[in-house]
Amino acid sequence: MNNKETELNRIVDIVTECCATKVNDNGDMSLYKEDVLGKSRSENVVMTRCILVQQLLTAGYSITTCSQLLNRTIPAIRHLNKLGYEYLKSSRAYRIANAEATLKCRDELNL
Repeated sequence: MNNKETELNRIVDIVTECCATKVNDNGDMSLYKEDVLGKSRSENVVMTRCILVQQLLTAGYSITTCSQLLNRTIPAIRHLNKLGYEYLKSSRAYRIANAEATLKCRDELNL
């Protein structure tokens, strides 16, 4: 794995960790990396994808790189980015998770 792939995976892990709603006693999270990169359409996963796209674009990655990582089309990535702005207006949980992910990404990745 090269540095770009390593950083992409770290961003995905950070965002997934920030968006998980609960952690069980045995360490299981309510949201996994496979859910985010997969085809699930549940609301929590879609919100997580929106945050992930925003963090990747903030880190300097292109929409094409985001589409390859998430196995989506370029218009779908643009839609997720636009949907993220709508969630910022309407969802407090989204704003909290987004703020936490932004802080962790800046701290861990020195952005």
